[in-house]
Amino acid sequence: MTPEEKQRLIERARAILLEQVPHWEPATRVQGKPLSGYEQLASAVRGALAGDPGVIPTLHRVLDEPFFATTNSLNENALASLSLALLGDHASIPRIRAAPGINLNRQAKPLALAILDAPKEPSSSP
Repeated sequence: MTPEEKQRLIERARAILLEQVPHWEPATRVQGKPLSGYEQLASAVRGALAGDPGVIPTLHRVLDEPFFATTNSLNENALASLSLALLGDHASIPRIRAAPGINLNRQAKPLALAILDAPKEPSSSP
């Protein structure tokens, strides 16, 4: 993949994140109240967009913990996958591969893996 192709993938991932993250951000913030899982996810996505690797543990929680910041759509997995890809977290490739390929993840999962230059999974043969 050329640097220009990779940059186009990164720009596409950033556009998806910028479009989606407002859905998880509260309209108002109550001072002193702990952040919900969804607010933590939104904050982590914003951190990833800014290049902050300190948000990786929160993004891992989205993919690892069944009920952390997760709705029935599982679109949160897509946000976490794309954010981890933007941060260049190659250790997350197995997590991203394990994410269900539904809804927004149908698009986000292959995009995240392409950004990370993850080799294609070997096809299983009988």
